[in-house]
Amino acid sequence: MKADLTVWLSGLGYYKMSERRRKMLTYMLLGSLAVHVIGLIAFGSWVLIRSYMDEKTVFVAPPPLKTYEPRKLEHKVKVQKRQRSSSRPTIMPRMVSTRPSALSLPEIKLDPKVVRTTFQPNFKAVSGQGMGVGLGAGLGLGGFGQGVSQFDFFGIRGRGARVAICVDVSGSMVEEERGGLEGMNRVKMRINKVIDALNEQTLFSLIVFADEGAAWKPEMVPATAKNKQDAKLFLQPFNTSFEQAGVVRGNLQPSDKGLKALGGTTRLDLALTAAFQHGADTILIISDGEPLVRKEPTAEQLAEWNARMEQWRRENEAALARAAAVNTGGGAVGSNQPVEYREERVWVPPRPYREGQPAQPGHWVTRRVPVGGYRGGHDWGRVERPRPPEMPRNMQWWTLPDFIEHFGLLQEAYYTAKGRKPPVVHAIGYGIDKEGEAFLRAFTKQYNGNFRKVAKVD
Repeated sequence: MKADLTVWLSGLGYYKMSERRRKMLTYMLLGSLAVHVIGLIAFGSWVLIRSYMDEKTVFVAPPPLKTYEPRKLEHKVKVQKRQRSSSRPTIMPRMVSTRPSALSLPEIKLDPKVVRTTFQPNFKAVSGQGMGVGLGAGLGLGGFGQGVSQFDFFGIRGRGARVAICVDVSGSMVEEERGGLEGMNRVKMRINKVIDALNEQTLFSLIVFADEGAAWKPEMVPATAKNKQDAKLFLQPFNTSFEQAGVVRGNLQPSDKGLKALGGTTRLDLALTAAFQHGADTILIISDGEPLVRKEPTAEQLAEWNARMEQWRRENEAALARAAAVNTGGGAVGSNQPVEYREERVWVPPRPYREGQPAQPGHWVTRRVPVGGYRGGHDWGRVERPRPPEMPRNMQWWTLPDFIEHFGLLQEAYYTAKGRKPPVVHAIGYGIDKEGEAFLRAFTKQYNGNFRKVAKVD
């Protein structure tokens, strides 16, 4: 047998290897064999131990409880009679189980004729009359504002439970390029459709703005049929004629929780401030231009501006003195010089209604302005005074960062402090210019809303 093993190993090339390699291979085979034997012994031992340690499931029926028999045959007869008259089937106290596996419950034998209980009641005869009356009444009111309404705001689709609608009614909204008075009427009809789409559980508010701002209600109200009709009646009179276009009897005041505003035109800031104070979760805006809100310059800005003006006066000292001398009659440009004129296009701001004076919408006019010289030997022309440099925009008006800072402060006061999420702001640019479009796009993006430009409303 050893010779056969030698021949077999020789055929495998075992003896062709060096003696050192043969020893190494032999040790590896013996080690592998030992590891397998030890693993087999350990695994077999673990299986045997676990089989002995497993507990068998044993079901033990509880001992019978104390019983009692009916004390009187009359009581037993009455109980049986009542059971027979009942339409309910007799329930047998039996435990039934299906056998989905090798585990099953044993049958527990109980005598249904014996009533088992843990107490022994004493029955006493009681006579008399009894009457029981029960009255239950409940009234539940779901919290207002819990109903979410879907809307189509000039092509922007969205939803909200507390919806604030801000409408620009400045005089420029009725200019010819936007359809005039008829175009504004179509805008109001589309706003009415948005109001009609709100369900009664939705809260809403309506706010108009021009040089001032006015809210229909001091707070949000449910979108009932009556409130919808009243809101539409509130909107209807605005911009129905050129004489009263842009006139708003304002009832909105700037908030003391944000930046200070010193007036302006297209007061979107007042409308949005009211919407934030109302706690709106969705704000809808339609406007035709960028809001101009006059700001209060800081002390550093005023110092910078005064230094710039002083430098301008020094550079134009001679021209200013000459213009002052001619325009006040203290000098002459020269006899028999013709008067020179130039044309200027000037924007006349809207004028609100006053006692005895009708309102006037804002409009552009072209004027002839004399430059200087002598005319016909009778009138002295006026010398044009050098124009001072314009104050930088960021010193005069709120910029987009100012708006974002202002409404960030309002958000902290009216939303974050009350555990509310910030509102979503959607905006429609109605025949809007580039500056206004850039502003509304950036602002709606800041508040996760959409912007859409609309040239005219059909």
